[in-house]
Amino acid sequence: MHNTWKRNCSVGMALLMGGSLLLGGCGSNGAQDAVETSAVVVDMKQAQTGKLTLQNSFVGTVSPQEMVYVIPFASGTVTDTYFEVGDQVNAGDVLFKIDDSAAKLQLEQAQLSAANVRQQADSALTTQQESANIQMDSSRVQAQSGYDQAQIAYVQAKNAYDQNYDDLSDQIDACNANITQLENAIKAASSSVSGGNASSVVQMKTQIETLKGTKKQLESSRNSLVAGLQQAESAYNAAKSSMNIVDRSQALSQGQALEDTKKQLSTSEQLANVGVESAELALSYYTVKAPISGTIQSKGVEVNGIAGSSNPAYTIANENMMTVTFQVSEAVKNTLTMGQEVTVERGTTSYAGSITEIGVAVNQQTGLFQIKAAVNANGSDLPSGVSVKLTTDTYHTNDSAVLIPYDAVYYDNTGSYVYLSVDGKAVKTYVTTDLFDDTQISVTEGIQPGDTVITSWSPKLMNGVEVTAPVKAEE
Repeated sequence: MHNTWKRNCSVGMALLMGGSLLLGGCGSNGAQDAVETSAVVVDMKQAQTGKLTLQNSFVGTVSPQEMVYVIPFASGTVTDTYFEVGDQVNAGDVLFKIDDSAAKLQLEQAQLSAANVRQQADSALTTQQESANIQMDSSRVQAQSGYDQAQIAYVQAKNAYDQNYDDLSDQIDACNANITQLENAIKAASSSVSGGNASSVVQMKTQIETLKGTKKQLESSRNSLVAGLQQAESAYNAAKSSMNIVDRSQALSQGQALEDTKKQLSTSEQLANVGVESAELALSYYTVKAPISGTIQSKGVEVNGIAGSSNPAYTIANENMMTVTFQVSEAVKNTLTMGQEVTVERGTTSYAGSITEIGVAVNQQTGLFQIKAAVNANGSDLPSGVSVKLTTDTYHTNDSAVLIPYDAVYYDNTGSYVYLSVDGKAVKTYVTTDLFDDTQISVTEGIQPGDTVITSWSPKLMNGVEVTAPVKAEE
């Protein structure tokens, strides 16, 4: 209203001033010159750059920052309650108890089942270990028997070799010597002219064949001794290796079998332990504890009454910090950020806070978005349910916006304009404006930072008149 009145007065005064100039034309030229040459005294200020931020206020409703509804997982008859409405509780305090007789029986059954599984597992491992030991002992006895027999056979073959090999070799050498001697004798007899040697030659040849037969038998016996010793030695070495292999293979086989059995039994034990843990958890549900610290807001259970999941047993509010919930338009929502500072006022007292939740879904009835802010106040300062005023930054320009005083802008049918002081004269300049508050307005087109803007109004102010700044009083 102030600017509108000011702009209309400016136009009216401009017309009056034009009329006075016309009337003045009928008078002396000196008076006209005095009007034309007197400068209008106005305030001036250079256009600055900066950021203009607007604040908006909203009506919000106070509630505890943290509120929980305690609903038991178990149902049954309530045996004890320990807190009433208005009492302070700490997280972990027992609020009430439900009859847990059936749950205790289930836990005992689970524990007995687990103990039985452990006993069966221990018995199975013991039996398998004993069976494996018996099998290992049997295999070791068999291997030892084979080793002993092979060792005896080797010793016997070695003794036979040691006792007979050299003798057989000497006999073979003797046979070879006799054969050579007879062959030489046959050659000598064959070269003699006497016919009486023929029978001797035949006889010697017969002896040679006999010696060769004997030699062959002796060589066969010697070869048998060598082969028998080699065979006995190979069997002995094999039996000795078999002893080591039996021990190692039995140990490995037994160890692997025991490990497999342990894994199977471990799975059974784990399942039994899970049953115990599940029963313990179920039993814990019959003792209901406070999940947070705070004040009891409501109580829905009584001794000998039935507790269940249909209604909250207790309502607990943590009022060390309070939350203010308010509604904004989508345009305002888009200017808000998480953690943004807010100021909450109740009466003459203000409290600082910050935005903790920005709604993403519009309320279909109001068309607004829900915003929540945490406030540094407790329930005694801001009781739950009261209405408060919340103020926070919303729209803003960029950091280098052109800013001028709000009162420097005028309006006519063409648009918004300002008067600039250019070379000592007022220059009417149309501008495009953006955000404004009570003292400043941002200009997006028409003037530049550093331009001298006329900030005060005068009935003589119009385009082209000379202007000057007020003369400062001498100190």
